[in-house]
Amino acid sequence: MQDTEDCNTNPSINGTGLDPATNHYTGSKLLTSADGTRIYAEAVGLAPGPGVPTIVFTHGQFLTSVVFDAIFADDVWTRNAYLVRYDGRGQGRSGQTPGRGEADWEPKRFAEDFEAVVNAFELDRPFVAGCITDVLSFHPPEYLSGIIYIAAIPYTGPAAYKIGSPASVDCITRLFKPTSVPDFQSAAQMFMSICAGTGHTFPFPLYQICLGNAILQPAEVTWRLLNRTQDETGLLRAGREGRLPLLFLYGTKDEVTKYEPVLDAIAGWVRLDTRTMEAGHTIWLDKPTEFREAILQWTRSVCQEAPK
Repeated sequence: MQDTEDCNTNPSINGTGLDPATNHYTGSKLLTSADGTRIYAEAVGLAPGPGVPTIVFTHGQFLTSVVFDAIFADDVWTRNAYLVRYDGRGQGRSGQTPGRGEADWEPKRFAEDFEAVVNAFELDRPFVAGCITDVLSFHPPEYLSGIIYIAAIPYTGPAAYKIGSPASVDCITRLFKPTSVPDFQSAAQMFMSICAGTGHTFPFPLYQICLGNAILQPAEVTWRLLNRTQDETGLLRAGREGRLPLLFLYGTKDEVTKYEPVLDAIAGWVRLDTRTMEAGHTIWLDKPTEFREAILQWTRSVCQEAPK
């Protein structure tokens, strides 16, 4: 039985988090994954139903779900979709499980974390905005409705180093094996700076939160996250067999990842839609309206194409 604990739920909402007057949900939960790790998750938006896409947002390395605050506070988003986000294990408000062994960082554990979120919020074939390789190692493509890559690195391994820009690879290397505390701090600051981009659309409070998370994260957790392996077989099979649609959004001013190597990593994907925007790595902050409309239009079209 899924163990969940409601937390920080809007007191004007009833016990389920659903406001019957508006059919909107607002709430957060502290979940327990299969191995006992606590996973922080929250949801907001129009209650799921016909024509309402459910989208789970997953964050990248050294970040937390707070990077999506602007999306979750956007009334247009919440009037048109059901949005869910969670902190990955070892990061943010989720359990960090340091010292418990390599088994805590196997792909199955990350898949179980996602399952805990799906079960707690009773999601049915959600879209996933972020990397989902681990989940597709243990579930068929039909478990999801589609994937949205936001300047993403699809999976770990040698391909990740080809996708990363020289600056980001340098930062990751220094964070992975710092020569000193000042070197680690410098690398963390540089990584957050290139995530923010030259235009600095990252709000400074958000920059501080993300930097603080990266610096305070236990060294073992950082090592495990960077050194863990993934099996991309299920992911690539789903794409090459045409069983799962994918929307790839990329900012032409991205300082973290490179465009062509991402496409190389998912070569042969049948149902692939790519869109570029004049933006940095955090496209949703640089081009919020264009980003939002691209995703909402694409998810609606996928839902319309799905068999009834």
